[in-house]
Amino acid sequence: MIMKVNTEERWLPIVETKARAGKTVVLKVADVMTENPLTVEPSDTLEQVEELLEEHRIRQLPVVEGTVLVGIITDRDIRPFLRDRYLGSPEEQERVMKTTVAAVMSPKPITLSPNDDLKEAIELLIEEKMGGIPVVDQDGEAVVGIVTYVDVLRCFLELLQEE
Repeated sequence: MIMKVNTEERWLPIVETKARAGKTVVLKVADVMTENPLTVEPSDTLEQVEELLEEHRIRQLPVVEGTVLVGIITDRDIRPFLRDRYLGSPEEQERVMKTTVAAVMSPKPITLSPNDDLKEAIELLIEEKMGGIPVVDQDGEAVVGIVTYVDVLRCFLELLQEE
């Protein structure tokens, strides 16, 4: 395992390459991403999103129309709405939970390609303070995966355990 330390901004270990059969190859997003992630549609409700996030213990969901990525919704996006659920009247609580994903999602999210270098993905996660980035096909439209900080940490742990 070869690690590169980014000394210009902070002392952060960045997994750059991995030795395989005597060859050094650059790790790609495809090597660590979660393939075929759960997705939601703009017309889905916050109630549905909350259930998916809790049930699958995840923090973000790509938003698609058909197969085309149109946004992303995260626990950070819905937290203010869910807070209202617990503070308001029963009618207000129900109204909040019926809010559509389209009203809360972040449209046109930053995306990655499966062939992007993992190092670049990690830099984006850090610089943009994101928990996950959707991975789209070569046409830049259909969601094929998502790479999260947990995926990166799992990869890093596996590399450390190989030694």
